[in-house]
Amino acid sequence: MNRRFFLTAIGAASVVSFGSVASAQSAVVDELNAYLNSLVSATARFTQENADGSTVAGTFYLQKPGKMRFEYDAPSPALLVADGQVLAVFDRKSNRGPQRYPQSSTPLSLLTRSNIDITRSKFVQKLEAGSQQIHLTMFDPDKPRNGVIKMIFDRNPMALVEWRITDGSGLETVVKLGPLTTNVSLASALFSIPLTIRALEKGR
Repeated sequence: MNRRFFLTAIGAASVVSFGSVASAQSAVVDELNAYLNSLVSATARFTQENADGSTVAGTFYLQKPGKMRFEYDAPSPALLVADGQVLAVFDRKSNRGPQRYPQSSTPLSLLTRSNIDITRSKFVQKLEAGSQQIHLTMFDPDKPRNGVIKMIFDRNPMALVEWRITDGSGLETVVKLGPLTTNVSLASALFSIPLTIRALEKGR
């Protein structure tokens, strides 16, 4: 297990007994792993609150293994597509191609894995369990200046509801998910970077 990974309690009351920390940690880890592995395909509306006070909305898509898409509503030009290897960040108003990053270097890529065990991820640094929520804090220990992502899950019922991204300068972006629709059939074109480039070029 990652030595930086540890369990704490959040909220006024914890649902676990910390007389046995190892047992408590194992139960929460099992609960979270089971939920994350159950998300094979999903879509949800989201609202993003930016550090400058602005708010944008869009639609989130997930298809395991490896694929994600964040499609922002107009007038925002932003679009993010992950195809399992590359995370492409598009500016739909620009004639330039997308910025590309190795998907494996992004902590949020944890969501796209087929067999998730949070104790084996180098990104997972802290797990906080409360009676209502679980908070999972992630960052790249090799590049701590890239910032921190905290994923937030409701427990009753279990659901991914939010993540908070704090960049290297301390500015925070909050993404709030609406209800997830799971086990959906999603077109492969949603996660194709070449097809997305062609569609944007055709639309200009």
